[in-house]
Amino acid sequence: MGVSTGRDPVLHESVSPRPKQKEWFSISSEKTSSKMEPSGASTGQNAYPYDTERVRELLKHKRRVRGIRSCFPCRHRKVRCDGHVPCASCVRRNHAELCRVPTSSGRAGSEDRDSATDSHRVNHTAEDAQAQAQAQAQAQAQAQTPDPRLLISRLETIQDQIAALKADLRASTRTAASPGSASPRPGAVRTSKPPGRHFVEDATGATIFLGSHADTPLALGCRRAATAGDAMLHEAMVDQFVPRAYPFTNLWGSDAAMNEVCETLPDDSDTIRYWQTYQSAAYPFYPVLVTIEQFGASLVAFLDQRALAREAAGRPEEPDSSWLALLFAVLACGVQFSDDPIKERDLRSKVFICSSFQCLRLSNFFNRPDLDQIQAMALIGHCLRNNLDTNSAWILMGATIRLAQSIGLHEASLSLPRAAQAQRNGLWWTLIWQDTFLSFTYDRPPGAVTMMNCPIPYTRRGGHSFAECIFTICDTLLGRARQEGSSTPLQRSLDCKRRLEAVWDGAAPFLTDKARCASLQDHLERLALGVHLGYAICRLSHDVLVLLQQLLVVGDETTTTTTTTTTTTTTTSAADCMRSGLAAMESFLDLHRFSARVCRSWAFVHNAVSCAITLRGLETARSGGLRSGDRNPRAEASVRRLLAVVEREAKASEWCDADTNVRHFGPYSRELKALREMYQSGNEV
Repeated sequence: MGVSTGRDPVLHESVSPRPKQKEWFSISSEKTSSKMEPSGASTGQNAYPYDTERVRELLKHKRRVRGIRSCFPCRHRKVRCDGHVPCASCVRRNHAELCRVPTSSGRAGSEDRDSATDSHRVNHTAEDAQAQAQAQAQAQAQAQTPDPRLLISRLETIQDQIAALKADLRASTRTAASPGSASPRPGAVRTSKPPGRHFVEDATGATIFLGSHADTPLALGCRRAATAGDAMLHEAMVDQFVPRAYPFTNLWGSDAAMNEVCETLPDDSDTIRYWQTYQSAAYPFYPVLVTIEQFGASLVAFLDQRALAREAAGRPEEPDSSWLALLFAVLACGVQFSDDPIKERDLRSKVFICSSFQCLRLSNFFNRPDLDQIQAMALIGHCLRNNLDTNSAWILMGATIRLAQSIGLHEASLSLPRAAQAQRNGLWWTLIWQDTFLSFTYDRPPGAVTMMNCPIPYTRRGGHSFAECIFTICDTLLGRARQEGSSTPLQRSLDCKRRLEAVWDGAAPFLTDKARCASLQDHLERLALGVHLGYAICRLSHDVLVLLQQLLVVGDETTTTTTTTTTTTTTTSAADCMRSGLAAMESFLDLHRFSARVCRSWAFVHNAVSCAITLRGLETARSGGLRSGDRNPRAEASVRRLLAVVEREAKASEWCDADTNVRHFGPYSRELKALREMYQSGNEV
């Protein structure tokens, strides 16, 4: 390749002589390869008064190089990135955990240095350019190698910060235990509740908050975000390839009509079958459908009308969208407890949930709420819990409670008939039921923590029923939350624990005595109450043990009487925790033996597994290790039985999609993973 001779004299004098120019051009040709052919030089003619090849090279290296500002997923997909972490594109595509931006401007800086070096080569010989390139490579290698002294200095700084933080925590604990601090009684120490933490859900990759007294993250399918590292990221990436049906997805588009949604309804026989399954397996243990008699009559009338319209080859009259939302929610719950194949149960329940929520949209439920819409939303939350979307169920329940308060369900009205007021009271307390237990599980503030002018709908006939006992448990837990700041956390937990133990005294005889049960339903309700109440007492007893452990940290500043009282309370609480947790596990095992279908409810499975994990941690703390001689043989036998049941049910809940991905339906898969990790790896709670 030749070089054009049409050059400006001034520009020619500012560059090196012709022999130097040839050497430079050979080096430049090696760098740019054959991708850039100089237009003016190749033809031997140049319309510009200087060497265009040299100017082209100078302009190329004077170009400003921009650094990488987009995250890797957006850069890989070649879409616009807003620069936030996570960005809107990654959040919209459900892989926010993969959104990462470059940690430094290394590429921009490297290219700038290369540009400066290449522009400098224009006025130097090949030998100078090679020497400079070697010096630059050595400088980059030295810059990439961290200075050990700098690393040591940083580690020492971190250690000093940790030591200072420990000193501050000890000082704050001693200050809280000082004699001058306000306390409800002499010798009592006001301990503050430690802050909660953020965890990552294994199923969704979302970062959620768990309070300091929440259930163990293993039972909730969560792991610490800061310590999971690359393994967690790998699992999240693999999980992204598994398709997910979001429960609130619009399957019909923005202009969908009610008739299009009704096309997802099953035939009459399946509708009746799912309705009967809901009545027998789901409704008695979460009676959110307070208008069950009216609903049954309306369902038969709807099916008759649809059958007549089919015979006449006409379009049936569109039912009320709020009632139709309730129908789809009831069918979704009935499918979950049916005997259909596991794949049909999973897909049908999700389609029915999407249909129910689409009907809520068409009914404008945020602006015109009614009882049918609120019952439908509560049932949707119940279905989400049973399919392990418990965090979404908690969020949805908060919105449901706000809608219920907007129509005054939390207040008793004297203008309504007694039957209508009883329905409204029952619906309100059923909402409190789900919200209180979810909030208690996650250790989050409940949605209705303020005082309510809506009494529990007691019937006062031969003791409290199963639902009334659950309402009493919820009222007790809400009372504990209302007393936040009025007394010490230890005193609140002890008072709440005593009130929960008194629930047995007001229950109907068949709920406390096996011999008084007259039917299978009586036995099922007795065992269901044992699971719920045993779980609540076990959790509170464990909280008491944690708070007492905080008191022992400042034992050098407490009196001998306080230390003795603390030791006695610790022993009593440990025994109560073991007894109630064991009772909850055994009640669940008997409940599963009588009706495995009823035990598909997440609340039953989770409560039993949570108690098993709590007892594992309790035995580890008591024995100072895992010596088999210090374990409770009865508890060990119950845990083995529980593990066998959960393994069998989890295996039966598996199915494979079209891409041969193993999918799970129901509450057992997550609880099995938690049990195995706790009891086979020897982790502590």
